[in-house]
Amino acid sequence: MDTKKQSLMNYYYEKFINNTFDEKDVSAFLLLIRYPSKEIRCINELADFVAHRDQHNGYIKDYLFETRKKFESIGKTKSAIRIEDVFSFKELKNGINKALADYQLAGLANEKINDFVTCLISILQQVKITDENEREIGKLFFALSNKQIILMAEIEVSQNLFKKTNAVFPVLTANNSYMDIKKQDRYDTPYLFADKVIEVSNQEGKLEIIIPD
Repeated sequence: MDTKKQSLMNYYYEKFINNTFDEKDVSAFLLLIRYPSKEIRCINELADFVAHRDQHNGYIKDYLFETRKKFESIGKTKSAIRIEDVFSFKELKNGINKALADYQLAGLANEKINDFVTCLISILQQVKITDENEREIGKLFFALSNKQIILMAEIEVSQNLFKKTNAVFPVLTANNSYMDIKKQDRYDTPYLFADKVIEVSNQEGKLEIIIPD
């Protein structure tokens, strides 16, 4: 590892430790550790997804299409479908801290990992989902409930040869400790921001979710 790269790692690490980072820092950090972390699946896949966005072809896109198939199987099988995040909080925490350990840096606590994931969710909003013919069949959106920050996928699902609908499901989640928002209903159904671009900024050492008017 060259000294310049170590210097850049130290720069972003200090921002994490001092709570002065925002979504732009998370994006740059992921690109910085992209290739050295190839053995850490979640980090490598997320870094590639951030780098390539709409053109990404990898595990995350496979996950989106496998989940789509689960929705298409409804009514055709008796099996209940189970939707889980593409990467769990535990896997993300272990991956991020393993990448830091490779640079002789101590791991981050749960609260900072949650901040990291929140920034990541904001970075990946509005990414288009395309099929093998490059036709847009869905998109990723920022969603917000009283308890959670969510990267939500909305994707076209074929119910039969003649009928199609859209399925909506979570891809990544973080705890909402940033904004007090009224529950839509008793299920805390999230607000989906399809037409607004959310920004996660840092104000005096605390992440702030900015929703445009």
